[in-house]
Parts: sequence; structure tokens; C-alpha cells
Amino acid sequence: MKRRYYSLIASLPQLPHFERAERLPINRVRLDQRLAALHPRDAMQLTEAEVLIEWHHQPFARTEAQVAARYRAVMQQLVNPALREFIVFRMNMRTLVAALRLRRHRSAPPAAGETWGVGPLVRWIEDHWQAEDLQLAGVYPWLPEASRLLANQRAMDLQRLLLRTVWQRAGRIADEHVFGFEHVFAFVFKWDIMQRWLRYDANTAAARFQQLTSEAMDDYQPLFN
Repeated sequence: MKRRYYSLIASLPQLPHFERAERLPINRVRLDQRLAALHPRDAMQLTEAEVLIEWHHQPFARTEAQVAARYRAVMQQLVNPALREFIVFRMNMRTLVAALRLRRHRSAPPAAGETWGVGPLVRWIEDHWQAEDLQLAGVYPWLPEASRLLANQRAMDLQRLLLRTVWQRAGRIADEHVFGFEHVFAFVFKWDIMQRWLRYDANTAAARFQQLTSEAMDDYQPLFN
């Protein structure tokens, strides 16, 4: 049975667009207090999804195989169709950006069996490695702009584009499920985007860009020797 969260959703503040926000309208402690009203099954799914998203934003101490294993484990726990679709969307975005980064440094696609990305797009990307925008611009209209920003090393603008794309996706989910669990998890992920953006500045974004690029090169350097 589809659960409704009228009181919980009514207790959540309005979120201004993350690019206009000067501060978080609710802190994490108070947000968690509101989320205590979730049904245990919904709460578990949200926790699993949040952990995965947080985990893949901190890739420096783990391999792509570990991220892929974590992704598969989390997807087994998610039964809400909208949440599953949203997480696949987020991980597809991660994989697409990883592919764009790798293509800047290597002409050949990853070798068979090589773990470099996560999700259902991996095989398609490998098969269309040389194609403009991986032949996916029609499905992911942000992809050409992301490629251009990456090529020009405009890290902050790339981060803004990606977060804006996720924000819009979460907003559509919230609009389509006004009082359901979907509205709640959309709010949580928009809140996460806002707090991430408020932490960013141009220097840290540029440093992160260089670190990601260096790590990609370190991981695949044996292939160039």
C-alpha cells in the first residue's frame, strides 16, 4: 500500500534553488528528527541510497570495483521504483563523466572485463567510445556541455551543471508525488545538493578536478606503457 506523509511533508521548509541559497533552511539534526516519521522500510531505503551517494562522492580511497559492488548491494535493497530510477540516474551520470575524463587521455575503450564505471550504461559506452557524446546526447542533453566544460577545465561550472541537472530531476519527482515517500527522498537529495554547493568554492573545485584527473591517469597508466 502506498504510504502518505502529509504531516512530515508539511513540516519540511521550502528549499530555495541551491544556487541562490545563502544557508541551509534546516540543519541535518532537525531534518533527521522529521525523517523519524518515515515507515521503517522507507527509512531503510533512504538510508541505503544516501550512503551510496555519499560513498561515491568520496572515491579517492576505493577502487571502481568497490563502488560497483556497493551499487549492486544497495540496488538489491531498494524496492521503490522512483528511488531506484533516481539512483540509477545518479550513477549513470557518474559513469558518463568518468568516461568523458578517460577519453581525454586514451583513444581506446576500456579492455574487456576492466571495471571503470557503474550501472547499465557501461557496455553502451564501451561500444560507442569514439562516437560524439557517446551517442547519448539525446538521452542526456547535459552531456555535450559537460564535455566542453571538462575539456576547458572549468571545474566549478561542471559541478554546477551536474548539480543543477540532479536538482531538476529531484524536483520533478517531488512534483509528481506530492505526499508520498518519493517527495520526501527528493527533498533529502535536494537538501544534500544545497549543502554540498554551500561547501564549494572555486579553489576546492579546481583542486578536486585535478585530483580526479590525476587518479584516472594513475589507474590507467599501465595501459599506456
